[in-house]
Amino acid sequence: MAKVSDTGQLSANKMPEEKTKHDRQQPDMLKQYVTVMFTDIKGVVTIAEHEGDWITRKLKKIQHDFIRAAIEKNEGVFIQSIDDGNLAYFKNALSALRAAVQIQKEIDNLNMSKTFNFPVLVKVGIHTGYCVVDENDLYGDVVNTVSHFASAADWGGILLSGDTYQNLLDKTEIYCRFVKQIHLTGKAEKFNAYKAFWNPLEIELDLHKQLTKTQTKQQPKSSGWMTHRLALGGVISVLIIMLVMVANFSWNSVPAEQHRTITDSPSQATPGLADTPTR
Repeated sequence: MAKVSDTGQLSANKMPEEKTKHDRQQPDMLKQYVTVMFTDIKGVVTIAEHEGDWITRKLKKIQHDFIRAAIEKNEGVFIQSIDDGNLAYFKNALSALRAAVQIQKEIDNLNMSKTFNFPVLVKVGIHTGYCVVDENDLYGDVVNTVSHFASAADWGGILLSGDTYQNLLDKTEIYCRFVKQIHLTGKAEKFNAYKAFWNPLEIELDLHKQLTKTQTKQQPKSSGWMTHRLALGGVISVLIIMLVMVANFSWNSVPAEQHRTITDSPSQATPGLADTPTR
């Protein structure tokens, strides 16, 4: 317990301890539950080597403007550019996903305009969790996690964590589907990863693909039932053939004189010349 002097103030030898306690509590006060987004640009170093610094600068500026504009339009906070990537956070998971879709669509339009003689590709990772939100930076494990999700995404794709997916206020606005589990360095558990689809053609193809998979899974059950029916029919056919063979064998085993038919009946026989009575 801190000693109190006659003036009612904490003694000097306890003040550092109280300050340390305050410093430990400060990060918790700054923690917020947010959705963090990280974007990565493909091959900036390679582009610089082949296209020169001017094209590289122009590319990074255009992409930076696209990304920042999409973030701010969807009520996000742009934090900083890190090498080839950009870091931002949102109070709303759906806002972050909307921004990611807008970024990919803007980049797609850029490629269609053929501003550059090479395709511009960006991938986006999104994760939701608690982190320390400072004025111009983010601190915490959520930042490391989102960078791994960005790395695991396809070029031109958007990959979001299960935490982000569960926090979407409307899961039908943007088509998302679970695609895999990813293992993060230093983490024991795996993270569920969902892909967000932003291209209408890709959405249609994926829906068709999932429908085909569902039908394929159901087909073996139907085929199995049909196989059982065919096998049962085959067994019945064999039994019928065997019964016919047994019946035929039994008939052939009877002496010929016992084989009587209607025409063999004496009452029905036609008298021949030998049977004509003599006078």
